[in-house]
Amino acid sequence: MGNPTPSTIGLITATVFIAGFVAAFFVSPFADRYGRRPALLLGSFLCVAGAAIQSAAQSKGTFIGGRVFIGFGISFTTNAGPSLLNELAHPRMRGRIGSSFNVLWYVGAIVNAWLCFGTGHLSSNWSWRIPSLVQALPALLQVISVIFMPESPRYLYSRGKHSQAQAVLARYHANGVMDDQLVTFQMAQIAETLELDAVNRQKTWRKVLQPKANRKRFAICFAVALLTLWNGQGVISYYFPPILDSIGITSTNQQTGINGSMQIWNLLCSLVGVYLAESIGRRPLWLASFIGMICANVPLTISSAQYTKTGSKGAAYSTVVFLFLYNAAFNIACNPLLYSYTTELLPYSIRTKGLAVQVAVGQAVLTVNQYVNPIALDSIGYWYFVFYLGMLLIGTAVIYLGFPETKGYTLEQLANLFEEKSPFPVLEAVAVSDGSDLPSADTKSAKLEVKETDF
Repeated sequence: MGNPTPSTIGLITATVFIAGFVAAFFVSPFADRYGRRPALLLGSFLCVAGAAIQSAAQSKGTFIGGRVFIGFGISFTTNAGPSLLNELAHPRMRGRIGSSFNVLWYVGAIVNAWLCFGTGHLSSNWSWRIPSLVQALPALLQVISVIFMPESPRYLYSRGKHSQAQAVLARYHANGVMDDQLVTFQMAQIAETLELDAVNRQKTWRKVLQPKANRKRFAICFAVALLTLWNGQGVISYYFPPILDSIGITSTNQQTGINGSMQIWNLLCSLVGVYLAESIGRRPLWLASFIGMICANVPLTISSAQYTKTGSKGAAYSTVVFLFLYNAAFNIACNPLLYSYTTELLPYSIRTKGLAVQVAVGQAVLTVNQYVNPIALDSIGYWYFVFYLGMLLIGTAVIYLGFPETKGYTLEQLANLFEEKSPFPVLEAVAVSDGSDLPSADTKSAKLEVKETDF
């Protein structure tokens, strides 16, 4: 494709985000009508098709067209995927299963970082065709995997397929025991919640936003999308080489080694976040993440300024250390909880709509970042992190005042979180068994204790 100008490169990159923004509003009606599995399958297929078109492109127009397909596919998978995972997960494992969804992004980032380093030494157009082609492999694997996945029991029940919903819960939550106490408890909750949803369900966006409780939920979706993208970490991720250039680390081997190590570090920190999400809860993890980024932001800005003024190697290497610490703080919450937290807060009837809002806001912010970040870094350098320090302080206040805890509650219990008049008391289901954390499939060796609790 020759040597595209910076503006063309910016357009090529932003095309995915723009397409994802548009697609976000088509996913919700599709997933609610046809199911989570078909939506996930369609999204995966679009990613495969987009990668194929991009890999075979002979012109910039065709290449951008492939990126449009990928953008559409990403919106479908990031909406239907978290919904399906959370609606299928065992109540005691939902935190770790749901938060694992976004963590695997770093597996792709690690492969991509080293693959592009290798193909970058090629002088032919295969230097970019190979990475474009390889990105189709995970999506192709997902296309095959979805065929063998069960449908969401909540979706099945909402379509009148009650016995199928019970069978899915029994198979994946109780080792196939249809009359297990946990299965019976979940079926009763799903039935009552979906019955209420059927009465209050509003199909238009205007009516969806009328209840105060829904506005609170959508506000959190908006906040999560904004705060996880406007905290400074995105600048580190997308513009790592220019940042390293600005502190005097210009060698290709040095930059590649640091960048590759950074992606592995990000993956490990995200996995720690997956563990902590179920151990200490979502709200403390959000707060720890943002406070940690504040603690890394200040010395990062100081060391960057010190290098700019003195050219000190010590300041340069200190900056790299603080970049790693910044990413560590980010990844313990902002990666694993990005999609899982809001999915938990949204009732079934508006779950895909809320995720559509989150995805759309996220894609819009990414589009803005694509054009603003390089200009800001070039113009004001390390002072750009001062702006993000302000965003981190605002984010910490928003989380402290507005983010509720979701650990320990079923999706149906959380559906009543913001309701002024709950149709039934908020309950916490606690499994009491012989040393096991999970409810046993054997109802003779375990009993289900249900107690009333407050959020």
